[in-house]
Amino acid sequence: MKTHIYFTWLLITALLVASCTKDDDGTPQQITESHTYSQNIRGTSGVKGELPLADLLLTDIIDPDIANNLTSAELQLADSYLEISGLNDIESPDTVAVVLEDFTIKVGSRQGFNLGNVTPDAQGTNELASDVQHSTNQVVNLIQDVFADVTSAGKRARITVTFTPNTDITSADNVQLVIHFGGRYHYLVRE
Repeated sequence: MKTHIYFTWLLITALLVASCTKDDDGTPQQITESHTYSQNIRGTSGVKGELPLADLLLTDIIDPDIANNLTSAELQLADSYLEISGLNDIESPDTVAVVLEDFTIKVGSRQGFNLGNVTPDAQGTNELASDVQHSTNQVVNLIQDVFADVTSAGKRARITVTFTPNTDITSADNVQLVIHFGGRYHYLVRE
């Protein structure tokens, strides 16, 4: 009889632990979201400058409750691009095309991605056309780093740009770094 009571008590305890564990785990859900990160960039003619941009937070992309319960995420490569917009609208004093020389983007503490010279009149191999959505392998690698940082434990991506403009660029010029990506976010709904 004692053995029967002991096994009954053990079974009830196991069921209670299993039910509590299930409550703690939550119900798996997923959401697919696209996000556009865009920040004004500015610089002084002939001066190589490093410009830290606003951090991209996971809560900028998805609801804070979902971000707190995130279990994993997948980048949607087909929905990813980078663009430097607004250079076409800047009037250069010498009617020379505006150029952002050695435009480099750094994500977190990683080595920077040098995209070359950004200009509206891109013609050479080391030039990147402004006001065009780019999704080259290098750009995709950069976006993967941004996505990895924003979906990691820190839930933020620190982005810095470095370049030398051939003319002054102010905030009023509205030159923007645009990073667009889509993602599938897996999370738990807890009751």
